[in-house]
Amino acid sequence: MSETVDLRQQKSEQTRERIVQTFLDMIPQKNWEKITVRELCAAAGISRGTFYQYFSDIYDLMEHIQASLLDDCLQAYQTVQEQPAEVWSPEHFEERFDCTPPKSLWIWFEYCKRQRRAITVLLDPEHGDVYFKTKLKAVLLKYINRMMDNDGMPHDALREHFVKIFLELHFLAAQTWLTAGEDDFLSVQEIINLLNTMRVGANYLNYRRLTTPDFDPEMGLREDPENEPARHIRP
Repeated sequence: MSETVDLRQQKSEQTRERIVQTFLDMIPQKNWEKITVRELCAAAGISRGTFYQYFSDIYDLMEHIQASLLDDCLQAYQTVQEQPAEVWSPEHFEERFDCTPPKSLWIWFEYCKRQRRAITVLLDPEHGDVYFKTKLKAVLLKYINRMMDNDGMPHDALREHFVKIFLELHFLAAQTWLTAGEDDFLSVQEIINLLNTMRVGANYLNYRRLTTPDFDPEMGLREDPENEPARHIRP
C-alpha cells in the first residue's frame, strides 16, 4: 500500500514539475501574464483539469515558482554566520581589516548558478516579472547590510549610497554572467574580486575620513579639472 502511495506522490510531483518547466519554457517567447492556462496545458500535454489540481491560475503558478526560489535564496544566506564586528581604532585598519571576499558574495553566484534557468527567465526585462526582482533585492539588501555591519561600516550617507550601487551590481553582474557565453564575460572569481574591491574601497574611504581631517576636501571635484595639478603616488 505504501509503495502505491509513494508512486502516486512521485507521479504527482513529476506532473507539477512538468507544468513549472513548461511555463518557464514559454516565458522567453511571451510575457508570463499573457500566457493562458489553455496554451500552457497544450504545451505540457495535460488537461486543464490536471492543471487546476495543482494551481488555481497562472498567477498562483508564478507565486509557487517565486516562493520556491526565494526560499532557496534565504536558506543559502542563512548559512552565513552573523559575526559582531571587531572593535579597533581606525589607525589599525590596514593591519586588521580582512580583505578576503566574504562568503555572502559567493552565495549569490552559487544560487544563480543552481537556479540558472528560472532566474534567467524571471529576471528577463521584457517577459519576466519585475516584482520578483524587487523581492530578491529585499533578501540581498538584508545580507549586504549584514556584511557591512560585520565590516564595522557606520550607517552614514557613504554606506547608504554604496549599498544601493552594490545591490544593483549584484543583479547586473549575475544577469550578464547568466546570459553570456563562457568566453564572453568574466569568471565568477573575477566578478567577486571586482565586487569585493568595491567593498574594501568603501571601508578604506571610511578609514581615511576618520584618520585624515582634510580627506573629504581632497576628494572634492575641482571646477577646472584640466588645470588640476598631477597627483603623484606616494612611495
